[in-house]
Amino acid sequence: MIDKLNELKSRAENLRYNDEKELDDIVRKTIMYVDQIFPMKPTYQSDVKLIKFKPSFYVSGMGEQPYRDSWNSGQQKLINFLDTRIEEKELELKTTTKIEQKYLEPRIVEKIVTVQDNARIEDLIQENTELRKSKSLWNRINWAIFIPSILTALGGAFVLGIYIGKAQFDTEKLELFQKNQILENRNDSLNKEADISNIKIQNLTKLIPEDFVPKQLFPLKIQISFSSPTSIFDGEILVSAKKEFDDIVLLEFKGINGLSADLSKPYDSLNIQVKEGDRFYLKSESKMIYVINVLSTTISCDIEIMEKK
Repeated sequence: MIDKLNELKSRAENLRYNDEKELDDIVRKTIMYVDQIFPMKPTYQSDVKLIKFKPSFYVSGMGEQPYRDSWNSGQQKLINFLDTRIEEKELELKTTTKIEQKYLEPRIVEKIVTVQDNARIEDLIQENTELRKSKSLWNRINWAIFIPSILTALGGAFVLGIYIGKAQFDTEKLELFQKNQILENRNDSLNKEADISNIKIQNLTKLIPEDFVPKQLFPLKIQISFSSPTSIFDGEILVSAKKEFDDIVLLEFKGINGLSADLSKPYDSLNIQVKEGDRFYLKSESKMIYVINVLSTTISCDIEIMEKK
């Protein structure tokens, strides 16, 4: 998985300006791999989605440089994010390996074994042999010796069972300890991420003026120069204006589905001739209909865009 992150980082470093297709693939795969590698850190997915590659607002006539600056800033943030996640995973793997090595080291177990007196055993064997010659099987049994021997054997089996059970218990306890360590590390990491997110939210909240009022998007007034094209809707649509006659202007659009002078007619053109006071309709690539009023066609082509409700 680290190799996958390194590959995405390399692609992000070589990302060309305005290559939306390559950017979309890098971002989607980054979210997918981060979700698999860091399942306990859902905030990482939000961090990737919050990276912006376009300006957050549009001002008429601001040119292309803000778009390039936003693109470069977003590209560097994506590279930094991938680089940090690679280092984090490498440190996590090193920490896990050290823990495993620590608890897999061989342990020396001291065991005390009671050794019986061989001379005494030989005496008992000889005595038992002599008794066999004169007594029946039942009478031959020396119960004073036999019963303690049975008890000794049972005691040995009991001690052996305790030893085996304790060894199994120690193994299970070690596994539970390792799992607990991993969960504690993940919990600490989540707490740190939550603290960082709260700090970010507090800092962003401080940047909003107390008298701030959200700007209403529609109606949207746009001034289109006759000398250079203008982008609208965060760069999704490009429109240029060309003077045809005294008060007639030819508007050409790129990035739309089509234009129509009548709401009920087909949207089968990307350009239209207009004059001051005209109204026409625009259908975006997402099939949204917008009403466009032509406010002026003298020094520049000034239009007003409204949503069709």
